[in-house]
Amino acid sequence: MANVNFISATLRLKYEDGYDEKNEPIFTTKSYRNLNNTHSADDLLAVAHATASLSSQTLSSIAKQETSDIS
Repeated sequence: MANVNFISATLRLKYEDGYDEKNEPIFTTKSYRNLNNTHSADDLLAVAHATASLSSQTLSSIAKQETSDIS
C-alpha cells in the first residue's frame, strides 16, 4: 500500500485587477505559503475572506495547492 506524506501547502487568492483593452479581466494572484495540514477547508475559507476584505480588488477564486510525497 502506498504512503502519502504531506510536504507543504499554499493558499492562493486570485483577484480581479481590472480589464485590458479587449475588455477581458486581468487577474492578480497572491500566495500564502507554509500552511500545515491541520487546517480545515473551513479555516482556510475564513482566512481567505478575511484577507480579501482588506483589499480593494474583487476576490475571484480561492485555491489550496498541496505537495505530497508518495512512496
